[in-house]
This record gives sequence, C-alpha cells and structure tokens, in this order.
Amino acid sequence: MFEFLETVMRGFNLLPPYLLWLTVFLVIIPSIIAILLRFALHRHLTVLAAKLRKLLRGETLSKTPLIINYLEQRVQNASAQRQDINTTALVDGTYSQERFRLLGIPLQCEAIDHLTRNLPNLLLSFGLFGTFLGITINLANLSQTLTQSDLTDVSSLIQGLEKPLQGMGIAFISSLVAVFCSAILTTINFLWNTNVAKLTLLNSLEDYLDNVYWLTIPNTSSKSLQEGVEKLVSEFGLFLNIFSEQFGTTLERVMTNSVTQPLEKMIAQNQQITTAAEQAYQELQQSTLAMAKSTGTFNQAVSILDKSRFSEKLSSAVSDLAIAQNQFSQSALILNKSTKSIEDTLELLQKSILKIISLTEEMSSINEKYGLILQLQQSKKNYE
Repeated sequence: MFEFLETVMRGFNLLPPYLLWLTVFLVIIPSIIAILLRFALHRHLTVLAAKLRKLLRGETLSKTPLIINYLEQRVQNASAQRQDINTTALVDGTYSQERFRLLGIPLQCEAIDHLTRNLPNLLLSFGLFGTFLGITINLANLSQTLTQSDLTDVSSLIQGLEKPLQGMGIAFISSLVAVFCSAILTTINFLWNTNVAKLTLLNSLEDYLDNVYWLTIPNTSSKSLQEGVEKLVSEFGLFLNIFSEQFGTTLERVMTNSVTQPLEKMIAQNQQITTAAEQAYQELQQSTLAMAKSTGTFNQAVSILDKSRFSEKLSSAVSDLAIAQNQFSQSALILNKSTKSIEDTLELLQKSILKIISLTEEMSSINEKYGLILQLQQSKKNYE
C-alpha cells in the first residue's frame, strides 16, 4: 500500500506545475464540491421524508418545511374550485422548484442532482481522452526519436526516449487522477442515492396530501358527498327517462308482434273455419236431399213393380234400383267427407281456443308489467 502511494507521489512529481494546478482546480476541487453537494442534497431529502413520516403518524412538527406549507396552500385553494385534484402533478411541479442551502447559498435540488449524477461520467471521459491524446502525441515523438538516433549509442538513445516517455507518464498520471475522482464520485452517488430519497419524499407527500391533509379541509367531505348524491340523482333520472322511452317503444313493438298479428291471424283462421263449416253443412244438406231423392225413387220403383206386371217391368225396376243404389253410395261418400270436414273444423277450433287462452295469459302479464312501469313513473314524478 505504501509502495503504491510512493509510486503515485513520484508520478505527481512528473507533472509540471501548471498542469498540477490545472488538475487540482479542474478535477480535484470540483470532485470535492460535488461530494459536498451530494451529501447536502441527500441529507435535505431524507430530513424532509422523515418529517413527513412524522406527520403521517399524526405527530406535530415544531416547524413545518416550506414545501409542505406551499403544497397545503395549493391544495386548499384548488379544493375551493374543483372536487378532484391531480396530486401527482402538484407534487412534481412543486418539487421542481424546491431548493436547499449549502453554506447559506440556495441551490435547486433538480439542478444539483443532475450535476452530481453526470460529473463522474464527464471526468471519466476527460481522463480517457487525456490518456489517448498523450499516447498519440508521444508515440509520434518516440517514433521520430528512434528514427533520428544512433542505435549503437545507448546513452543518446536513452536520453532521446526520456522525453516521450515522460510525456506519456504525465498523460497517464493526469488521466489516472480524473478516473480516480470519477470512481470516488460514482461510489458516493451509490451510497447517497438521491433518486431513492426523492422517490420516497414524493410518495410521502402524495400520501400526506391525499389521506391526511385533505380530510382536514372544512366542508370537503360533505361537499363531495352532496355532489356525489346530486350526480347520482341526475344519472338515475336520466336512466328513468331513457328507460321509459325505450320501454314504451319496446312495449308497442311487443304488443304489435304478440297481440295484433296473432289476433289477425286467429280471425283469418276463424273465417276459414266458418267457411269450412258452411261448406260441410251444404254438403250434408246435399247428401240429405240425395238420400231423400233416392228413397223416393226406390218407393216409386216398388209401386210400379206392384202395379205393373213383374215380367214386363222387372228390368226397369232393376235399372231404377241400380240408379238409386248409385245415388245412395254417392250420398254416403258425401256424408263421410262432411263428417271428416267437421272433425277437422272442431280440431282447428280447439287449437284456436288454446291459443286464445295463451294470448290472454300473455296480455295479463304485459298489463302487470305496464302497471309496474306506470307506478315507477308516478314515483319518479312524486320524487321530482
């Protein structure tokens, strides 16, 4: 360890005075200032978060931080104008203007956080740039020295190589200082992580404003409840209006489809049944007349058979009997057809009666629903 420090000190002896002062003012002092700024910023954020945790636990503070007072005033002013407040935007906007003091100087938190987070990368870039620049320049001098020197004269060769090697050593030492400071700042940023402290502070601020301070504002809860009830009543009234309009249209369509059309169809079927019954009656009347006619013909044939001679008028009587039998068969067929038509008519009439009963039940159910809607409408009017 001591040997390493001794080697580093010998390396610093290689630096010319002007380069040593430049290294101190441009690398070492900014690194020390960045460490102090990082410490002060991290301490400021953690102290604010600790005070907010006390407020969340219900404790009182002897002195409330300015950021909390400012946010409380903003929330109180906003609550008088609107019901809902965008707490996240309010907290972010307020934190972007938050400041802390170092040696009595007010400094902006966001700007210092950005500076201390990016300074290690800047020093590392400068260190690498100085290293490669020194190597490039001194390699050109080294090549020129080797070309112009006499290789047989070792002492002159060593003297010629001393200057380029010394320049490379200076480049490495200055770059080493920059890289070392960058490593220290990166470690400090990791230990004093302001991102975590900032996130904790913002979450605590939102929690305090939404769940603690908001409840202490007078008339906020009752006002919110009243507005919620009024909104609910308005939405319910709108729902009833829309429901009544849609239900009236739907009821009219259902009545048309379920009552009017089936009634018209039933009337048409009844007309068909009546027509079929009339046709059956006419066919029955025709069959009766035919039977009466055939009976008269049969009696006439018997009378003629009695009055006339059997041998002479047997053929005529048989012929008349055949005609009467044919007419009787036709009358029986007509009677059978009429009986079947009457059975079909009775079956259709029975189906129509069942359908009328079903439609009556549906109409009763619809009337009950319509009565319920009228009661709801009456209740709505009474409520208004």
